[in-house]
Amino acid sequence: MKPNYLAHLKLLAFTALISLSFPIGSYITAELNPLVVTWMRYLLASLLFIALLVCKGQFRLPTLKGLGRYTLICLPSLTYFVTMFIALRDTSALDTSALYTTVPLMSAILAAIVFKRSTSLSISFALMGGMLGAGLIIFRGDLSAVASISLTSSNKIYLFGCFAMALNPIAAKALYRGESFISMTCWTLICATALLTLGTGTTLLATDWNAISSEVWLGIAYLAVFATALSFFLFQQACVALTPVQVSAYTYLIPVMVLVVNHANGHTESWSQVSYGVVAVILAMAVMIRSSSPVSVNSPSAATPNKN
Repeated sequence: MKPNYLAHLKLLAFTALISLSFPIGSYITAELNPLVVTWMRYLLASLLFIALLVCKGQFRLPTLKGLGRYTLICLPSLTYFVTMFIALRDTSALDTSALYTTVPLMSAILAAIVFKRSTSLSISFALMGGMLGAGLIIFRGDLSAVASISLTSSNKIYLFGCFAMALNPIAAKALYRGESFISMTCWTLICATALLTLGTGTTLLATDWNAISSEVWLGIAYLAVFATALSFFLFQQACVALTPVQVSAYTYLIPVMVLVVNHANGHTESWSQVSYGVVAVILAMAVMIRSSSPVSVNSPSAATPNKN
């Protein structure tokens, strides 16, 4: 079956948008609580999609069942963000980067269970190769540094978040009911914002909004429009068109994209330290794109438009 190249291009754009958000997010969270930043980007992205649907005359309230479904779709990514912020209090960015490379492998196992479809040998090797390549980039070619990672309580919490993130493309694919992707993205963001509001209410009330600088507001605007609204829209379309394994495999490209972004900002890395990792990731991605075919969800409602 011919690979869905348009869906892959959307995932490539999604990966680029996420990679660009790292330096911006790092700058903003040095001045503002990360949970507040997350709430603001979800809120602004939700308002953007609400305005878009209203302008198109397509804004409709979903049923309670539909709200429950959108809540389930947003839960994996929200769980990941919460566990990440908890873990980063006591663990290092290097540990979390290394642990995150397990997401595609976990996604492959979970997809095989949910969709009852085994992973081919070529995909399995590509997953391991991509994990190895991403590890070589993260540890700058010194894989012996992996031994320094220990499963502390914080790392266990973050690993649970990685498990939740592995469910992200599976939830989006399994719970899609044929509605427009604009509507799906809008209500997923609204449900996520509602949950975040419940969890961060006291922090939001304690925030000095007048003290936030214009540079931070500009950064939040980028995160809301591009790294949240647009990236969610692209991600959810790709989740329906491709297999969860293919979607999660783009995780391996993030360290490569971050290298490109850092190079553009004047922070260069020694090519000899990262070259093998970059080549391994690109080869693994080539195999993933060519070898996997889209999975069809065995449910009539997955193919038929449904307001629920």
